[in-house]
Amino acid sequence: MGLVVEDRVRARARQVTAATNLSMREVLTRHARPEKPRYDVFLSQALKDEELVLGIHTILTEDLGLTVFCDWIEAGHSDHAGTTPADAAFIRDKMLASTGLVFVDSEHAAGSNWMSWEIGWFHGAKGRICVLPIVKDGSEHYRGRQYLGLYPVAEEDAQHVLRVSVPLAKAAAGYPVGEPLGLATSLPMKVWTSLEKLPRYFLP
Repeated sequence: MGLVVEDRVRARARQVTAATNLSMREVLTRHARPEKPRYDVFLSQALKDEELVLGIHTILTEDLGLTVFCDWIEAGHSDHAGTTPADAAFIRDKMLASTGLVFVDSEHAAGSNWMSWEIGWFHGAKGRICVLPIVKDGSEHYRGRQYLGLYPVAEEDAQHVLRVSVPLAKAAAGYPVGEPLGLATSLPMKVWTSLEKLPRYFLP
């Protein structure tokens, strides 16, 4: 398996804009759907990553068939600088209605206080979080800056299907030394969102 490469995500976004003959912002706006009672994924992303957001949203919804809440798309929030307490409460309610949080770790994510709040809130409320690193080169090794190293990582398999993975060492850490293990250290993203209860080593 390998990390998700930026060029592939951008290419997926451009496929959508080419097919619709619309700008990225217009496509994002058209993705808006009637409010849902539940979402598989709350997509935590940086506002500066418009093309990446469209590509990832398309992969999650069209390729994997997941329901995804993204504040740009579903709520029309395009400027977090003007966020009010009511807006924050709305986002919190959408996190409550979401099974898992996918944190898009792009070059802009480190500067997003909003994303830090989202992952911190979700950690305390639910814990089902994975980090989706976007890298320039698929052979890169992801270590997880600061607290992001606590969480499983979303990677792609040979068929470009997203899977959520944890290191074997982390999975085995909670078991006695020498005990035979048959641990699943990687789950398809769709399974990760649908299991009622994840194996404990998939949680922070």
